[in-house]
Amino acid sequence: MSPNQMKPTGNALKTDKYKLNANEKLLQVLMHIASANEPVTAQALSEQTGMPQSSVYRYLVILKNWNLIEESPRQSCYSIGPAALQLLRNFQQFSPLSSGVHQVLKRVQQQTGEMAAYLVPVGFRALCTARVDSPHALRCAYEEGQSQPLIRGASAKVILAHLPEQRVMATLHHFGITEPDAISHWLQDLAQIKKDGYAISTSEYDVGVSGVSAPVFTGNKIVGAVSVMAPQERVQKSKNAIIFSVLQAARVLPPDL
Repeated sequence: MSPNQMKPTGNALKTDKYKLNANEKLLQVLMHIASANEPVTAQALSEQTGMPQSSVYRYLVILKNWNLIEESPRQSCYSIGPAALQLLRNFQQFSPLSSGVHQVLKRVQQQTGEMAAYLVPVGFRALCTARVDSPHALRCAYEEGQSQPLIRGASAKVILAHLPEQRVMATLHHFGITEPDAISHWLQDLAQIKKDGYAISTSEYDVGVSGVSAPVFTGNKIVGAVSVMAPQERVQKSKNAIIFSVLQAARVLPPDL
């Protein structure tokens, strides 16, 4: 997806073109529940996803039947169910992330003195699957399993910049970015990230925290991002060294992913 390919056209701005199909909507409901900081109601899910409540309830029934979510009877709200334990067990046993990625992140942490993390795209969010903490008392608080919107923060934006055009546009529309001027501005910024080969952000996800991220590929496909997250002042002082470290890590990160 070159910068020229990412320029919006009249047809590209039609919202209907970027609507999710039924299977994707089911997964969207599941991921909204998984990423919430507390149990969430059907009304909130409807507002967050833009789906009618009738559709949300239909998907909730399916997810409950598969024990992927649980309903709190007294509060009529939903959280992740016991089937998630089976998914987690399989991931921990068989994912190549458990060994190779942690070794690379440990090296980044040692080189920079800051927290290093690996994030992957999941729906419209970037999900942290691995991280190595900084030894500093004042450090970024970010956990495995935490996620952020694909439009906020260096980790998310460096992934978004390398996704296929259809998914980029669907993501922008999902977050209410539909005006031609706004889309054009976003696409220019994403094109610059692709040109630079890395992304930097400050206070986009947590106030006072800066992130430096580089994309990880399998072939030509973006599969994740290596990131360093730290207080703004420390990142600014060591910016060039941090950029070099994440770029170096991103280049070695698959082979075995």
